[in-house]
Amino acid sequence: MAVAGMDLTQGNLFKNLVKLSLPIMFSNFLQMFYNLTDAFWLGKLGEHARHAVSVVGLAFPLIFFLSSFGFGFVIAGTSLIAQYKGANQMDKMKEVVGQFFLIMVLFSIIFLVVGLLFINDILNILQTPDVIFHLAKQYITIILIGMIFMFVSLSYQSFSHGLGDTISPMKIQLIAVGLNVVLDPFMIFGIGFFPRMETIGAAWATFISRALAAVIAVVFLFKKTPYIIPKLSEIKPAKEMLKRILRISIPASLAQSMTGFGFIILQGFVNSFGTIVMAAYAINNRIIGFFMMPAMGISNGLSSIIGQNIGARKIRRAEKSVNVAFILVFAIMFTGCMLVYFFGGSITKFFINDLQVIDVGRRMFKVTPIAACLFGTLFVFIGAFNGSGHTKPVMLLNIIRLWLIRIPLVYILSGTVLHIAFLKDSFLYPLLYRLSLPLSTYPYESLWWSMVVSNSICGIVAYFIYKKGDWKKPRINT
Repeated sequence: MAVAGMDLTQGNLFKNLVKLSLPIMFSNFLQMFYNLTDAFWLGKLGEHARHAVSVVGLAFPLIFFLSSFGFGFVIAGTSLIAQYKGANQMDKMKEVVGQFFLIMVLFSIIFLVVGLLFINDILNILQTPDVIFHLAKQYITIILIGMIFMFVSLSYQSFSHGLGDTISPMKIQLIAVGLNVVLDPFMIFGIGFFPRMETIGAAWATFISRALAAVIAVVFLFKKTPYIIPKLSEIKPAKEMLKRILRISIPASLAQSMTGFGFIILQGFVNSFGTIVMAAYAINNRIIGFFMMPAMGISNGLSSIIGQNIGARKIRRAEKSVNVAFILVFAIMFTGCMLVYFFGGSITKFFINDLQVIDVGRRMFKVTPIAACLFGTLFVFIGAFNGSGHTKPVMLLNIIRLWLIRIPLVYILSGTVLHIAFLKDSFLYPLLYRLSLPLSTYPYESLWWSMVVSNSICGIVAYFIYKKGDWKKPRINT
């Protein structure tokens, strides 16, 4: 039986990377369009617009955190499938899929129980304003349940990417986003026979779209890649394969979850400044995320190339693919970030015509594009590490970037640490005071400047980890 996807151990590296990355980029753009559609329509709710956009912005880091554990398994799936394909071990691919089925069933149960049980506590920790608390709880509950469908789609995506097929997941994404775009205005504003549900309508549109995507993913799995589907009798715990999956997925999950939790802390800081800053920050996340999509696409495409070539023991070819990825990412990110830098105010106004929000957005977009461009190049290293299955460096980079640099800097540059009792009489107080002076007028701008510093330092650390070369060792027995 012919194997779907691409043989990435041969052929022109640039062409292979572009062929893989373009569908992923398009899928990522579609996913961001998914979110931008919500923000756009909710921004047209008149006097409720600021609250609606704030709720969606509040939900982003929380959902990212709760779903991050599942993303670690997705990285493991791509890496192992790619390496086993490169090593021509087809039976092992079946074993990977079988273990994934067991893991995802267990994970989905834990995910729902934990998420729904502690949602009130989490919203309180986030300092969610009382005026949007109930609405945020309703919105997040619906999105949480729909995440189970998203995990099904992501699992199929990880297998397909490992095989070198990025077209099929793109088709699924196109259908899902198309449905969401159509449903959003109908369910938000109550057009036709739909009731007017406003923010909750956006949540239900997302839920329905993700459910459809999951169904199509299962159909594609059986239709396009039946050779990686194990028999029911073969779906039972396999100790060695589970260890391989967990060895890759646990650091990747911790990296994602610590990032997600870090963004929850940052969102709490944003929330303390009210809905004006919340709305601007929500728009920033979507716009910068939009321009990050190419870098993420190239990073994911690079992971597939790295995985297959590591499995085939073509190390030099894997190294060359990283160089090609760097050139592509820098060219795309520089162009996109310059557009945001010069037109940030107009972009903010497009989503919400609130003079106070636009003013914050104009100043914000003079800094965040620089941080995003730096982060885009960091994604290349992340793609190499994830593709080879060496996810511990990614975990280390996330700890350094958020917990050792960005979060402390946010509280230092904003002057928030000056209110801590034991520091007031400390020898550090004069230094901390001087550091906070430049941003004393707009203390929330510490969010943007800390991004620049943390991304710069982590880019340097990632380079040295890459040059050390541990990522070149395969994670499978060949």
